[in-house]
Amino acid sequence: MEIDSTELRANTKGIPENVQTIIDFRLPYAVPLPDGLYEMKLDGKTADIVVKRVQITQIEGITGTGTAQIQFDKYGRSSFSSVSMKFPWKMDLEENGRKPLLLGDIPPRRKFKQTILRFLNRFIDAVRYSTQEYWVERARYQDILSYNVSYWDGKKRYPAGRMMIDTGVGGIRIGGKPFQIKEEKLDELKEMLSKELPLDASRIFLLNSKDACLQEDFRLAMIEGVAALEIVLYNFIKVQGKNLDIAEKELEEFIVKVGLTGNITIVMKALSKDLEQIDKDTLRECTGAIRIRNKILHEGLMDVGSTDTEKRILVIEKMVDYLRRITPAS
Repeated sequence: MEIDSTELRANTKGIPENVQTIIDFRLPYAVPLPDGLYEMKLDGKTADIVVKRVQITQIEGITGTGTAQIQFDKYGRSSFSSVSMKFPWKMDLEENGRKPLLLGDIPPRRKFKQTILRFLNRFIDAVRYSTQEYWVERARYQDILSYNVSYWDGKKRYPAGRMMIDTGVGGIRIGGKPFQIKEEKLDELKEMLSKELPLDASRIFLLNSKDACLQEDFRLAMIEGVAALEIVLYNFIKVQGKNLDIAEKELEEFIVKVGLTGNITIVMKALSKDLEQIDKDTLRECTGAIRIRNKILHEGLMDVGSTDTEKRILVIEKMVDYLRRITPAS
């Protein structure tokens, strides 16, 4: 059985338009700040964030004293933060947001919650920057699993909704045996462990890029994804170039040119003439991905689009599989 998002709605009739929106929730970890109210601004809009530390009373069998705190506790094993965010406008709780491309056939996310995450993660980024507490991570959509929403007109608070389950990554499965994998995959894993087989770096980087998307860190996702692409692409250039008797110096120039310009079309045209071909859209998207990665690394690009990034990660995965198929055995 699978439980989808469950919502208990209050009667919102008669709520004036000129109200503020308040959302109350808990994070599964603590933001390392003193309890209090913090004012912030993002894209010209303001928000108030109230953070309160909540002590975990039992830490591995040891009763907490009220201030017991594990250092670098990014998993909330000693405390977590209760958060209240107030926005000076009336948010639409019904409007759909984006639909993640990496998660299969799931419902669109909630647009107002995406707005909350943008403000919250800007807040967390600023906390990391100011305090140098480098271990603090950005909040993921599923980190705000349940929450209460209300409107405030300056005098009266109107309950607007209570969300019990809002994962943003699909329903909660109940029953059966979790974490089942195909028999051949299990055999592959056991052989890899027993024989100490090496792990393909490109596969690791590609997995990292997908995980970064779940963490709402699309900048890191692009860096990791393009790293996966370039590892396989550069191996193809070297192996296929040697197979075609192309001078090593010329192959190195190919690699440098791809890294600087991102344009892989010319290289692929030169080296894959008699091989299976890939479509032009895939080549164009991979070129775009390399250029975005270069802007991140060399120009300090910070704002990287979520849906565009996920689209490029899927295209990179397609390109990586293609390059593995056509690369001659070395």
